[in-house]
Amino acid sequence: MSTHSPPLTPAATHHGTEYTPTERPEYALEDPQVAKLFRHYIGTLAAWYDLNDSKRHFKDIVPVRARYNPLLLSAILAFSAANQHRTLGEDAYLEIAEFYHYDSVCRLISLTKNIDSIPLGETLAAICLLRSYEIIAQNVSSQSHLQGCYSLLASRQIHLTADLLSAGYWNYLREDITVALIEQRGLMITLSDQNAPPHPTEDADFANYITFLLGKIINRCLSVDSSALSSLEWEAMKADLDKFISSLPPSFDTIQTPSLGRQSSFRFTWTLRSWHVSTLHYYHTAMGILWLAQPATQPLKALQRIDDMECLRRKLEYHATEICALAISSASAPVWVNAFGPIAFCCGWIHDTKKRMEMAEELRKWGKLTGWPVSSIVDALLPSNMVH
Repeated sequence: MSTHSPPLTPAATHHGTEYTPTERPEYALEDPQVAKLFRHYIGTLAAWYDLNDSKRHFKDIVPVRARYNPLLLSAILAFSAANQHRTLGEDAYLEIAEFYHYDSVCRLISLTKNIDSIPLGETLAAICLLRSYEIIAQNVSSQSHLQGCYSLLASRQIHLTADLLSAGYWNYLREDITVALIEQRGLMITLSDQNAPPHPTEDADFANYITFLLGKIINRCLSVDSSALSSLEWEAMKADLDKFISSLPPSFDTIQTPSLGRQSSFRFTWTLRSWHVSTLHYYHTAMGILWLAQPATQPLKALQRIDDMECLRRKLEYHATEICALAISSASAPVWVNAFGPIAFCCGWIHDTKKRMEMAEELRKWGKLTGWPVSSIVDALLPSNMVH
């Protein structure tokens, strides 16, 4: 990849094909191809990022800012084209995606030379979009240079309020959680109590709060160099989750409607809002990790160990079943995209073959609909990979 500056001419070439650059966003949007991709983002993809955002920053604010921010427009076009390539299977979209991704990276490199002048909210939003591009166009792990850009932004204090910068932060953290759960590792982001969100006041705030709690648990329990939890530390984390789940308002209560959906091995469990599902998914995932990390209170004899293992198996299968039931009962692409991480981490705890095969089929369907690479998650559900 060359390191020349982003194109400034009315047209630029990639693999011998001309594409409209985004140096002048209003001019670029006169190109029907650009406009179609832009509209695809607004109509279909922005909702992925507004999963926990009642103010819909990525649908209502990001497109407005992109009309005068070349980086943000290029990031939208790269992600939108990559999604079209994955869902429609047309190679032309991949070339478009590669062109605008390269343009975005060049612009990011240029911006980081003067960190103090960066529009933080718009830049972090672009990084979130580019991270999604790299996940669906390349692979889940292809994010190293974006992590470097995020680290530069994070060196500037991010105050968690109700603005675009905060919306970008929560999206970046959720993307980090998804990848960490799939790869069974710690986050790239370091979290501390200084990053803690304020106490929830609105319904959607609870989704961000459990995102923070899950992120801390992942870093403490799944990082390769982390030590085993002490009993006191484990009890404190468990108390945080118990306090959180008991504080949820009645709006988060699930609704059971046995015959509402298609015939399923899972009970039909639904909620009123998308962030209710994501909140419960993250809670059950956090609980599963904590049960795995629970320290033994005393040495166990062989028969006690058998009972202890069976008790752990039942707990893990319960949380995995709740996660899968909530996902299968949802017809929301944003819910499923956010669920891929929890499902990947927890699906192996389900022992019922019929349920595993049903989940595999649903994952294939939603992978195709969203363009997300889910083959590794599906493979883990096949009978040959069952945990005994």
